[in-house]
Order: sequence, then structure tokens, then C-alpha cells
Amino acid sequence: MSASPASAPAPRACGACSLCCKLLGVDSISKEAGVWCSHCTTKGGCAIYAERPQECQNFICAWLQSPALDERWKPSVCRFVVAPEHGGTKLKVAVDPARPDAWRKEPFYSHFKNWIRQGASHGCELIVSIGKRTIVMLPDRDVDLGQLRDDERVAIGRAETPFGPRFDAMKMHKDDPRAVAPVASPGSVSRKDTRPPML
Repeated sequence: MSASPASAPAPRACGACSLCCKLLGVDSISKEAGVWCSHCTTKGGCAIYAERPQECQNFICAWLQSPALDERWKPSVCRFVVAPEHGGTKLKVAVDPARPDAWRKEPFYSHFKNWIRQGASHGCELIVSIGKRTIVMLPDRDVDLGQLRDDERVAIGRAETPFGPRFDAMKMHKDDPRAVAPVASPGSVSRKDTRPPML
């Protein structure tokens, strides 16, 4: 799990939903993304809840955080988990490999696309993960980067054109300095600028 700790308690409860226990990785217990956690019980819920890793304690999905997202966005219903990161400027959409096209259904796809169209110029990113497969949503298209190795990271580039900014996405080795900083041309908009409203 890589979402930042929430700043306020979630206004909802997970109930019987435990999809994050399948879709998100937990480094501290070597739990890979896309497979059920060995501590998740068949009836749902964590068998070691009181002693669960700090990453799990910190994680709150977008559906729990945002009352604006209706029941269709509950992970157990839509079959993906939206994980806000970096103060909400990055959205990771972890999709159930058993339902790899769930994120493309409506109203979800249009909502994601509108969010990134508003936010790309402000440094926002939207990355879809289906197991190790990575798809980057850009304002004008989606870039399927295929399998992302453990030593690879996603970098988003921006170039100014006569028709406005043009974005692209690429895979880079984790030690490449461009993988931890935006790949941008001079005059690109700072990541500190106002981001679009949360989903």
C-alpha cells in the first residue's frame, strides 16, 4: 500500500468489503498486489486486525473518504480500489484482475477522464494497476505500459505545443532521476498548483 495516511477519520465503514486486502501490496509483510492477503478471512475482515501493519492502518480508500462517491464506487461493487496519494494529486486505481475492464465502465471512466483533464496541467496523475500491468490515463488518451517490474517507475512527460500541452507516459528504471521528478519542458506548471476537486 502506498497511500498517505488520512488526515481525518473516514465518514464510512468498510462493512463486508475487503477488496483492498486483495488488490494492494503490503511491503512490510511481502504481500503482493492482486492476490488475497493470507490474513484475510473467508468471511471478510482481517484476522490480525489489532496488530495489522502500519500501512494497512494508514490506508483509507477514496470511497471511504468521499461521501460524494455513491454506492457504485464501493470497491466490492465496482471491483477496483481508488487510492489517493501525495495529498490527492495522484490517484492509483487498483483493479481486480478478475474484472480487468471494471474501471472502463460508466460512470467511472468518464469521471476519471474528467479528473485528469482538469488536473494534468497541475501535476496530477492517474495510474491504473491491474496486477503488475500499468495504464496511465492522460487527458487525450490512455497509455498501456504493460508489466511494470519492481525496479521500474512511471514518469509523466509534458511538452508545450502550438495546440497546448501534450502529455506522455513512460517506464524508467527506479534510479533514473526522471522517475522521481516530472519530465517536463521549461515553463511547465508546478505540482504545487491547485489540483481539481477530489473524486
